[in-house]
Amino acid sequence: MDEKENIEQVFDYISLADTLKWPLVIVILILIFRKPLVDLINRVTKVGYGNKSLEAKQQATATEKKTEEVSHIDRVVGIFRPETIDTFKDAVANETEVQSLKTQEEKIERLTNYGCLLYIMRHFDIVYNDIFGSQIRILEHINSHAGQTRESVKFFYENAKKNNPKFYENYSYEQYLDFLFSYTLLREDNNILNITILGVDFLKYLTESNKDVNKWN
Repeated sequence: MDEKENIEQVFDYISLADTLKWPLVIVILILIFRKPLVDLINRVTKVGYGNKSLEAKQQATATEKKTEEVSHIDRVVGIFRPETIDTFKDAVANETEVQSLKTQEEKIERLTNYGCLLYIMRHFDIVYNDIFGSQIRILEHINSHAGQTRESVKFFYENAKKNNPKFYENYSYEQYLDFLFSYTLLREDNNILNITILGVDFLKYLTESNKDVNKWN
């Protein structure tokens, strides 16, 4: 994995967390439902019966070039009423203070950073919803104590298993640890566990957003 130090710079905007409400919701909706909605739009040209289905196909062919020029996000945004879009455009403009910037390049950079922050927060929210408190403590432990191995951090798993034996009956230590690898929060180099830059930023996110790290399990 090619880790980039400049990921950390994005978190300078973390103070916006408390104000990212409905704009965050609409971006998440667009990102989550983008493919299903695009597929639905595409299927519209294939419905019908008899000559009508053929007509729909002919219309799709005639407009194929035009639709290719429209991004997926533009097409999905198009399902919402203009008044709704304008409301959220105003909210984004207010939160980013983009209108105070002089050049187009500055505005693009500000909005790009804003979109990046929303995407990072969405990703870390997903991780937080799935991660166990004991796995967070593994990240914290490895972040503070170098040279840890799979065996040396296994006690976190054993303690969690002791507190909830039925749950861990069919959940092995390998699966438990692989969760952290699958989200690129940990990596393993020559049998030594290391927290990734993404893992460090995830811990920062938990701190800055006042997330409860003493989660279940």
